[in-house]
Amino acid sequence: MTRKKYHHGHLRAALIECGLELIQEKGVEALTLREIGSRLGVSRSAAYRHFADKAALIEAVTEAGFLTFGDALQAAKDNTSGDFWTRMNAMARAYVRFANEHRPYFEVMFAVPPQPGCASAIAGERAFAILEQTIREGQEIGEIRPGDSTMLARAVWAQVHGISTLRLDATDPDFVALSSEVLRKGLSVSTSSG
Repeated sequence: MTRKKYHHGHLRAALIECGLELIQEKGVEALTLREIGSRLGVSRSAAYRHFADKAALIEAVTEAGFLTFGDALQAAKDNTSGDFWTRMNAMARAYVRFANEHRPYFEVMFAVPPQPGCASAIAGERAFAILEQTIREGQEIGEIRPGDSTMLARAVWAQVHGISTLRLDATDPDFVALSSEVLRKGLSVSTSSG
């Protein structure tokens, strides 16, 4: 086992990062504070000062994942020029890219629903709110049909999450674009619009 170095005062962040590496290597079931501490060369008691147990570490990983994920969605929305649908497509691609590039986060984030009001739930709600706000903006400019913006956002989330979970874009890079087009036709004010 290789011991990693961490900067004094940043043990919490190092524990999370090492936990992600362990999840990548062996899966979330293999995650233990003992092994993480050993990899970092710190005592068990040092690790337990930051996380009471494995559940607390998973909560921290989930929160960090949703914060990073929400930032990726917001950046895709904000940094994409073009029309509404171009931005929606960029957000879909950002979702799939996050799932592919941050698989350990992705697996933990959606493994167990977080307890309402906890930090990871709040971070997850923020990520969803970015999408839901985008749907409302589309409704306001007449690009998305009227209706419950939360339900429409859930439909978008479910489709893109399915693509991400099944890794369907890995074999066909145009799959996300095709899925976005199908979703667009379903969300559009007029199904004949292209």
